[in-house]
Amino acid sequence: MKNWKLRTASIMTASALLMAGSQALSADLPDYYPADYQQLIDASKNENGLVIYSNVADYNWKPVLDGFKKVYPWIKVETLDLGSGTVHSRWEAEAGSQSRSADILVSGANDRWARYGLEGKMMQYKSPESSKLPDFSVPYPGVFVMSTDPLVIAYNTALLAQDKRPTGFSSLVAAATKDPSAFKGRITTYDAARNSFGLASWWTVLNKKGAEGWDNLKKIGPMIRGETSGGTMNEKIATGEYLTGVYVSGITIFPRLDQPGGKILGFSFPDDGTPVMMRGMGIPQNSANPNSAKLMVDYILSKAGQELIGAGGLTPYREGIDKTNVRYTYQSIAEQVGKDNMIVVGFDKDLIDQAEGFSKKWTAVMSGK
Repeated sequence: MKNWKLRTASIMTASALLMAGSQALSADLPDYYPADYQQLIDASKNENGLVIYSNVADYNWKPVLDGFKKVYPWIKVETLDLGSGTVHSRWEAEAGSQSRSADILVSGANDRWARYGLEGKMMQYKSPESSKLPDFSVPYPGVFVMSTDPLVIAYNTALLAQDKRPTGFSSLVAAATKDPSAFKGRITTYDAARNSFGLASWWTVLNKKGAEGWDNLKKIGPMIRGETSGGTMNEKIATGEYLTGVYVSGITIFPRLDQPGGKILGFSFPDDGTPVMMRGMGIPQNSANPNSAKLMVDYILSKAGQELIGAGGLTPYREGIDKTNVRYTYQSIAEQVGKDNMIVVGFDKDLIDQAEGFSKKWTAVMSGK
């Protein structure tokens, strides 16, 4: 685990997994797959590839797409890296038009996933891999969990001495209120009023923490500058514009750590509650290439696919995967931080009704009201 290395340009560590995953799925289907699954594969050959709208970067996608190509070389896959909210707003705007749209959606906009699940907007496909996954992997019919990604406290290691680095939200609040001039305008997080990923994360965290959480947020709200992208937050932390970031998506920082200059970034799992984002995935009812989309969903949920999303910096949750090339798994995070200390950012339907009121309260707190 400690020797895990990821390189954006060439992910050397994934090569063995690519071959293993290819052989496993192309030579013989698992015995728990339906007898007519070959018909799905054959039908995909008459389709026009896949378009995926996601909030996942190209370097995160690369290992699993390379593995998928080994198994299904005739399926061309195009991924668009969009914000969580944009994934859905773009697809919704294109629905009913004649333009090419997404065949698969992936995001952390969990209010949208709850709505889609309740309204049946996703194809209610039952993956043969679901029998090998925990119950939380399918929160609604047609909605799948792709990965379980931790949100961390990120910081600039050159500007914050070891004893000054926050270990959680509470410790950051204590440090910032003790020395407000040092932290004013130099703390960042996802803006929950402008970013669906941030909305789901902060809504879940503050629901868990209650009045104490809101009180702590009020103490540092005016010191925070909100962003809509984890990549942007990490860049500004690395340059020193920010000292620290609260609840930054782990998938945006983990690959950076082993790149040149990566040592300037540090992180910790919040010791007063580590949020874990259940990243949603689904096939829209109007997918133009449904057979190819089903093959991709099954591959991502397979043992080989889960290992490869881990090689790309996401966090797999399937039991029994090879952890050699994976930084973290859902199970290893639970062991490290304690299962009771994990704050699962799921698909609570209350988020749909409470989102507007929460955003208004958030905005007021950020402005010191």
